[in-house]
Amino acid sequence: MNTRRANPLVISAGIFLLNVALNAALFLPGEGKYRDSIEAGYASMAHFISQYPDPFGWNPFQYCGLPTHMWYLPGLPYLAAAAINLLPALKPEHVYRLTATALACMVPVTVFLISFYFTRSRKWSALAALLYTFSSPAYGLYGIIDADRGITYLPWRIQVLTKYGEGPHNAGLMLIPLALIACWRCAVRRGYASILLAAVLLAAVTLINWVAAMALGWCCLMMMIAGVRSAPRTGFLARRILAAAALAYLLACFWLTPRFIQTTLLNWPMDAFNYKVGYSQYGLWAGLLALPALILLLFRRWPDKDYLCWLALCLAGFAWVVSVRYWFGIDTIPESRRYALELELFLFLVAAELLRTCFSHGGKRWREAGIFALAWISAWASLQAATYVARGWVMMRPVPKQETVEYEVAEFLNSRQPRGRVFVSGGTRFRLNSWFLIPQVGGTFESGLRNRTPLYLIYHLRTGLGRPVDARGDDAVRLLRMAGAEYVAIHGPGSKEHWKDIANPDMFEGVLERVYARDDNFIYKVPYHSLAYFVRQDELAPREPVGYDAHLSIPYVKAMDDPARPRLLTTWQGASRVEVAGEIPPDLLLSVLVSYDGGWRAFQDGQPLPLERGPIGYILMRPRPSTNSRIQLQYVGTWEHRAFASLSAGVWILALAGLLVERKWKSRKRPPLAA
Repeated sequence: MNTRRANPLVISAGIFLLNVALNAALFLPGEGKYRDSIEAGYASMAHFISQYPDPFGWNPFQYCGLPTHMWYLPGLPYLAAAAINLLPALKPEHVYRLTATALACMVPVTVFLISFYFTRSRKWSALAALLYTFSSPAYGLYGIIDADRGITYLPWRIQVLTKYGEGPHNAGLMLIPLALIACWRCAVRRGYASILLAAVLLAAVTLINWVAAMALGWCCLMMMIAGVRSAPRTGFLARRILAAAALAYLLACFWLTPRFIQTTLLNWPMDAFNYKVGYSQYGLWAGLLALPALILLLFRRWPDKDYLCWLALCLAGFAWVVSVRYWFGIDTIPESRRYALELELFLFLVAAELLRTCFSHGGKRWREAGIFALAWISAWASLQAATYVARGWVMMRPVPKQETVEYEVAEFLNSRQPRGRVFVSGGTRFRLNSWFLIPQVGGTFESGLRNRTPLYLIYHLRTGLGRPVDARGDDAVRLLRMAGAEYVAIHGPGSKEHWKDIANPDMFEGVLERVYARDDNFIYKVPYHSLAYFVRQDELAPREPVGYDAHLSIPYVKAMDDPARPRLLTTWQGASRVEVAGEIPPDLLLSVLVSYDGGWRAFQDGQPLPLERGPIGYILMRPRPSTNSRIQLQYVGTWEHRAFASLSAGVWILALAGLLVERKWKSRKRPPLAA
């Protein structure tokens, strides 16, 4: 292709189709070869949202229930859910994979676009995109990543997509270059439209993935630092980027409420491999902040290299956090290792710009240095590219899901049509809801949980820490009953399940009725009556009944089986409404095994009924005595979520109206055409 004459859109289409061809195996239905992938966790979100799209609703299928909007960021799940409804002939998990893989194939396209925007060089921009498509320097830089190469060579961004399920991160990575283009245009141009465009793209990245949003924030900060030195030539105004960022939050605050942000920030360190701030972090933060000053000092010799200076600033930050993590095992920020994707992206942009500088400098030595560097990079990249092209299709083809142990277990559970929840361990918990919407005790992602009791129950059930081995079976049964479980699936040491995370897989033998046994995979039936029980105040566990406090679960479970107390019928009517029906005796509390949230409302026979949070996070109420009563529990969302959604909607309306006002104002200022 003659890149000097080719339309940039044609080049972009060619790069995208090349990536689709290279990763064609990932578009096929079935289960991926890597059994430790959490891709199905994201597919579970898309599957649920395709059936229950209400962002103010309740998700009863994960962790004993949580608000829909607290589960995860909405970008990719809602996009995939829309695709699921548009493609009803395909399975939800397959549609999610199609969506995530297509977005991952777009990343080299946006690499080309950002390079072309700043350099106007089709040739060097296409080279950057092609090198990024085929090769991955992270394998050579970090031994841990090289050891994680897996079945065959794949570029690291594709490897984390297939092996770890990093679909949202790749989607955010795809949008980062477009958002940065918009931010630069916003800073060097005048007018409102460029601010709105930058705000929309900043909001889009943030609503897709937190890691990508943090990376974008660093890049914007470095753009403002580098832009100051170019202001006399470009008219760069950093305050316009700040204005776009403020507008971006208002556009996205329908999801990014203060409660959502606070919950995520408090949970993230615990869920991110127990990240803690210590003296080493203070020193690493200081080093991270010192890097820009050193690079700006270096670029005083090249005052006209604004684009290269900005790329170097971005690259230095990502290289710092990733290298310290992989070389010394210390996290500068939570999940530092995940920024290896951004590191590679900016590494190729820097390499392409350095090569372009060498060849355009005019000096013989510069050109010779450029030729040598280009030859070395091409030779090195060709080794990875050859393996990628030759083996990727053969090695990465999915297997039919019916051949996996996880699907066999999930299909059996679905055939039983459980009225309560199920407890599934290992990778089955990620995949279950991508195939079947069955309520489970566990779930996929914990960052949005305000009631973490299910996590503690699950951890103790898996490990039995603090308890004698011969007591763990009885303890586990009580915990399962307190979580409303009707079935429990266990994978023994001979199972083909990747994660065998139950310390004592035989603890239910002789304790529970076994209803399924195959290839060292077992399913047991747990005694279950309802999700609602009558209890006295002294029968409630004052704290999580785990470890040395396991005895605290005994009074509550005894209350469940008390024949003198009426049995209640609980029925889910959709995802956000549950009905409790039966006789209501006097002087007893009603405990509903659903996580409490301020968005719940209750009505007993049409009359409002106050709710409160029980000691371990479940709904607790004091119903009025009745021989036959119906209690309706409806989740309507919190006032905060609705207020911020209204604010966001109003800002969207005003923002779009502002475009019309600006256009009309410009048309009035435009001089009339000559007759």
